[in-house]
Amino acid sequence: MKKNESKVVFGILLFCVLCFLLLISGIKVPHSLNIFGEVYPLKKWQIVKGTDGQLTSSLIDYEFGFSNVFGVTQFQRGESMVFSFTESMKQKHEISAGDSIGMIRSSDVEENIVRLKGELNVAIAELEANKTGEKLPLITEAKNRLEFAVAKLGQKKNTFQRNEQLYKKGFLTEESYETDLWEIKQLEIEITIYQSQLDAITSGLKPETLKLLESKISALTSELESLINRSKSFIVLSPISGILNPSFSPDTILSIVEIEKVVFNIPLKTNYRNAINEGDSISIKLDNFDSTFKAKILSISKEVKIVNSEQVIIATILINNVKRQLLPGMIAQGTIKFGTIPIWDYLIKYVFY
Repeated sequence: MKKNESKVVFGILLFCVLCFLLLISGIKVPHSLNIFGEVYPLKKWQIVKGTDGQLTSSLIDYEFGFSNVFGVTQFQRGESMVFSFTESMKQKHEISAGDSIGMIRSSDVEENIVRLKGELNVAIAELEANKTGEKLPLITEAKNRLEFAVAKLGQKKNTFQRNEQLYKKGFLTEESYETDLWEIKQLEIEITIYQSQLDAITSGLKPETLKLLESKISALTSELESLINRSKSFIVLSPISGILNPSFSPDTILSIVEIEKVVFNIPLKTNYRNAINEGDSISIKLDNFDSTFKAKILSISKEVKIVNSEQVIIATILINNVKRQLLPGMIAQGTIKFGTIPIWDYLIKYVFY
């Protein structure tokens, strides 16, 4: 019995001596972790069309893990909306921040601009006519404008009747058909405006109402400027620099990704959570790539998930991808290289922990 106790004591002493020797030896071992994960772009900007007459743009920042810009352009029922790319987009594969991507045309906005311009011209003409009293030249000019617009509308309707038959037979595109309808509607608005201008010029206006008319002109001017500013907001500019990402979804109009740097999300076993720290600079060697990538630990999740029946945490890594070898959506395997660490530290991290 005493002999067995002596062996146990000797074993404990030997273990303690070995641990002490390891502690003071300064021996270092390679420090690395085998990993796998998915590649995400640094940023992604998309324009998507909805089923209820709206365009949605979203800018997803994968570095910080949320959408930091989100916009919705809503159009009314019955309103015609056309999104068209700029001519320069046809030749581009890379986009710079601030580049003009395209323009949204709204039939309601354009019609209201035309209507307000006409009403403003009517009010100005009415005011000038009553101020100066020189109506005859103005009446002649107004009649000529009205007659020209009426003749132009008649000609356009004749052309439309022929094109309508072609459209019904499938020889004319829907876009051309809707454009003809829109032009007829615009001419009808112009005729109404010109008729109002003629009526305003030929009728008299009491002097005491001049101030009221001036106020009306000021209000119409402000409303028109507001509407023109709104139409300018329909010019779509890219908020990021990146490459055009082809999309085969019928709802995605445009997708741009920034991949000079990429985000790499990796699952780590929970007992490895002390192996890395947020802010650490590391090197990553990925399978099937010759280069070693310089990277930085962005964040380590505080939530445990189950992957392949194991408890893991998600580490987010920012990788320099200057040569654009890593593409969004890739699943890559490799090794995180930390250099070397004392063998005692290694044992504490991975054996005794």
